[in-house]
Amino acid sequence: MLSHRWLVVALFATTVAAAPASTEARQNAPKLSKTQRQTLEALVEAVDHASPDTVAQATWQHHVLRVSDGAHYVALRAIVPGVAAPPGTVATYVRLVPAGRGAPSVPPRSAVRDWLAGLRGDPLPMQAGRAVSVPQGEMPVGGAAVSTRRAGDATAAMEAASALRLMDLQREREARERAARDAERQAALENAERTPTEMLPFEDFEFEMRPSALEDGGSEIQRGITAGPGRFDVYVAWATGQGKSTAVHVIRHALDLPPASADFALSDLIVAEQVVSRAAPFAPTEQGRHPYAIGALDVTPAAGNTLSADGTLGLVFQVINPAGTSSGKPSVDVGFEVSRLAEGGRSTAFGSLMTQHYDGDNLPSDFDVAKGHPLFGAVRAPLTTFPRGRYKVVVTAVDRLAGRRAIGETTFEVRGTADSLLREAPGPGQAFQRDRVLTAATRAALRAVLTPPAPSEGLARALAALEAGQYAALLRVGTVEPLEQPAVQALLAIGLFGLGDSPRAVIAQVTQAANRGAPAAAVGLVQGAAHAAAGDDRSAVTALLAARDAGLDEASVAPLLIRAYLRIGDVARAAAMATATLDAQPDNLAARQALAATLVATRRPGEALRVIDTAPGGAPDDPETRFLALHALFAGWVVKDPALTSGPMRERFATSGARYVADGLERADLVRAWLAVSSGEGRR
Repeated sequence: MLSHRWLVVALFATTVAAAPASTEARQNAPKLSKTQRQTLEALVEAVDHASPDTVAQATWQHHVLRVSDGAHYVALRAIVPGVAAPPGTVATYVRLVPAGRGAPSVPPRSAVRDWLAGLRGDPLPMQAGRAVSVPQGEMPVGGAAVSTRRAGDATAAMEAASALRLMDLQREREARERAARDAERQAALENAERTPTEMLPFEDFEFEMRPSALEDGGSEIQRGITAGPGRFDVYVAWATGQGKSTAVHVIRHALDLPPASADFALSDLIVAEQVVSRAAPFAPTEQGRHPYAIGALDVTPAAGNTLSADGTLGLVFQVINPAGTSSGKPSVDVGFEVSRLAEGGRSTAFGSLMTQHYDGDNLPSDFDVAKGHPLFGAVRAPLTTFPRGRYKVVVTAVDRLAGRRAIGETTFEVRGTADSLLREAPGPGQAFQRDRVLTAATRAALRAVLTPPAPSEGLARALAALEAGQYAALLRVGTVEPLEQPAVQALLAIGLFGLGDSPRAVIAQVTQAANRGAPAAAVGLVQGAAHAAAGDDRSAVTALLAARDAGLDEASVAPLLIRAYLRIGDVARAAAMATATLDAQPDNLAARQALAATLVATRRPGEALRVIDTAPGGAPDDPETRFLALHALFAGWVVKDPALTSGPMRERFATSGARYVADGLERADLVRAWLAVSSGEGRR
């Protein structure tokens, strides 16, 4: 179960009509101007002569849905780098060509080409209808189950549901239901070896497409097509300019569509970065250039299934061939399990969505599976609590009427934004580090406070072992004087801490040492460190202040105290102590790092970098100092600090960041992500 909130926000059913357009509509063949005719001729000619040398490079996505007569509806999306999107609308031409085994030896004829040549009156005889409409009837706001994993989330769920609701429950739908399916067409759709045809299986053209402009200067093209089973090449051509000055671009994509089946199944899962409702569905003639519009829902698929950490995960899917009751209503459960993928293919469970149930209680009143109404569902969840990385979602649909099960899965990636990556950096004093407590200087200071005027031989050996960091030797100290027993008890606690024993065991031993009269300075430091290791920083602060008041060296206690203050959020005291410590001890690296981290956290990265850059000696080579410098530089870029966004500072960030990554230091993955997003790579 996810510890964070998942929202179930939408349920809708649509009819994707696939019947050929009416005779009346086809008699009204499009009338083109001379310029439009010349442009369309240029597009057809370009596709006729398309070759690897003339086809532009593109990154494709496609999602296969099912039409009511068993054909496939394919939503296509292409990212075309290096080809700028022109302002306004452009002319486009789409062609589907059989390919691979089973393709006809004689290339199919183009009805559009024949029409342009005056050889036929219908330019698109093989094209299916393009309407995507929603049956009338009551549609519940939020779908089958507006709920969350936690009680108390109902208001948030309703707000999210409202943003995605189907806005008008009385939408008109076009009456495209047919009395019977064409037997020959159905037989062809259910046969993987398609019957060769003399005409291309799909063509379309229009003059109103608007390619989307991308940040890198490229274009995004979306198209929808319908087809039966088989292997195909899809060509999309579009023109910039008109008439004889037309510049034509052509892209190609391979499709392998399986035969239609009567099995219960799920369509391709669409990972969406946005799902919004429109006031009304697109007109049938607009459906081709809005392939991801389903009824009044307009889906924006995530490019490469990559989502922003500050965005939302949306999933859209179709349940295919559910059984129906006598009234045509299905009874289907759909569940969702999400796992996180690691390198090497390993996965760990991450969370789940509440199972949705679709039946007559939450579907439109006129929904009828017997009439071919496809069942679609959509869910979404905020990504703010998803760590960066790759995920897999498994969707399981159960047909309760027929006792059948279908499983679909897809992967998606959560990519950090500048703000989310900055938040991902460790906060000042965020993690207690045990190995930073018993430094050489601190061990020397503890030896000083635990050494009596004339120590026995056994205690002297134990104190020497302490300073040398030989913690195991502190567990069994030789014969000592009775008055030295409290010090031996304190040494035992230090030994346990140094060897990594539990904070509870250390606190038990050091408490006994305090009860027996061990030096308060040593007791306070060990108690404070043990409390901090246990996550009790308020108790740690109390103990460390007592150690300082008892005379423990300021250099030993200040770094621990500063970090404890930071972990409890007392930034003012931490900064004041770090500043005072640096004034007295300019070489105190821990205090310098704590002050720099505090300044970054309070959105003063320029000051933080100055603190880091004035570190003496070899401090800049310390891994923590190197990271803090990068943290300050990246924070300066994010908050647009003028002092840190200059050319030299950007070059410093790029150079020192690359060196940090190359050295394989602890936070190399985070720094690599910083470098990518600041250079623009993280936005592609």
